[in-house]
Amino acid sequence: MAENISDVKNVNRPVGHIRWTIVLMVFGFITFDYIDRGLVTSALPVLTTEFHLSPILQAAIGDGFTYGYLIMNPVVGYILDRYGSRLAVTRFGIGWGAVQAATAGAFSAAYLVIARVFLGVMEAVGFPGVTKITAEWMPRQEKARSGTIGDSGVNVGIILGSLLLLGVDLIIPPGVAWRYALLISGTLTILLSFGLIFILYDTPEKHPKISKEELEYIRSNQEKAVEQTKAPVSAWFRTGDYWGSMMGLGAQAGIFFGLLTWLPLYLYEARHFTLTFTLAYTALIWGFGFIGEITGGFVIDYINRTRGPNTGMKIGFTVSSLGVTFGLLATALARSPILAVEILAVTFFFLRWSGIQWAVSSFLVPKEYAGQWGGHIGFWETLWGIIVPLAFGALLSVTHKYAPGIYMFVLIGIVYFVGTVVFTKYRPLLLKKAVPS
Repeated sequence: MAENISDVKNVNRPVGHIRWTIVLMVFGFITFDYIDRGLVTSALPVLTTEFHLSPILQAAIGDGFTYGYLIMNPVVGYILDRYGSRLAVTRFGIGWGAVQAATAGAFSAAYLVIARVFLGVMEAVGFPGVTKITAEWMPRQEKARSGTIGDSGVNVGIILGSLLLLGVDLIIPPGVAWRYALLISGTLTILLSFGLIFILYDTPEKHPKISKEELEYIRSNQEKAVEQTKAPVSAWFRTGDYWGSMMGLGAQAGIFFGLLTWLPLYLYEARHFTLTFTLAYTALIWGFGFIGEITGGFVIDYINRTRGPNTGMKIGFTVSSLGVTFGLLATALARSPILAVEILAVTFFFLRWSGIQWAVSSFLVPKEYAGQWGGHIGFWETLWGIIVPLAFGALLSVTHKYAPGIYMFVLIGIVYFVGTVVFTKYRPLLLKKAVPS
């Protein structure tokens, strides 16, 4: 089947910026989503000493929010499609800011694990929300950029979390610095969520300040609707594209959450950097991830526009999956700590091209189902994101070495490639007749 790449209208005509203002606000939202994650994982060396954490508890605390994610992602997807992104994103955002602030009062490892689970319940709206907003607000030639810009808040949040902890640590003793940093982060998240109430609207038609030109530009360049009223969401389970996409993206998330949890401890314990250098190098590595994600979004939007989304998305996921697979293999083999950091920086540059995943729903399902598709991505990514960091911790407990866990990531990278590139076609998932426009 030839890809339809010839009917993009008015691509270069300036038509307004409301959609990009919303994308930037979503970027800020995801940034605050990940500040606390960067804080807690970066603080694990301190938390390990304070609460006498075993490797399994380190994994449970560093990755504990994924348990709440697993419970809530399908539910949040339905809420987004049923009630709209404005209500869901802002209310859940206020909730997770409150949980962040409450985490500052932790007095035991059990408190930290429970707080992290509740954080995941509240934060589950984040990436299904990006999927829903991208589907509703962006024309197809801008979807990859929108997805990667929103998702790149992950990198910035982790960087800011590490730097915030480092900055507070220079003023306040390390034993309490992480508490003040979480309190600051939670307060800012609540304020941002209140601000989104006045900026985010469910659809372009509902926004009071959007111009007629921008509205026409968005709607005339979106995918034609696919009739799906007689095909329930459960029909997705009977398609190879669904399973290829979900398993591939799940494997990607396993690597991502594994690195999110274990990277600071790997630098601190395996590569023997001081806490200051661990925080600084963690920020540097995620900074390269941010640059890579933005770069990938622009590149894949260009290929989607000129070669079609099936070609573009496959190229993007090929770069991401093979980049992280070979990069982590090289990291495990590197003898020099500085060389390992350099390789990890390049690896994260390519790994974070994975942000194009939040545009996938726009090419496979109608936008009315985008929230639920994002919820399914979140469910499978979370399941992998729970299992893989715990498996890494188990390997570390048994072998007392980090290399076996890194090699495990390499094998998972192959699953990422096979799922997203070999088994998935980026075309309508359910081929029903087009709805007359």
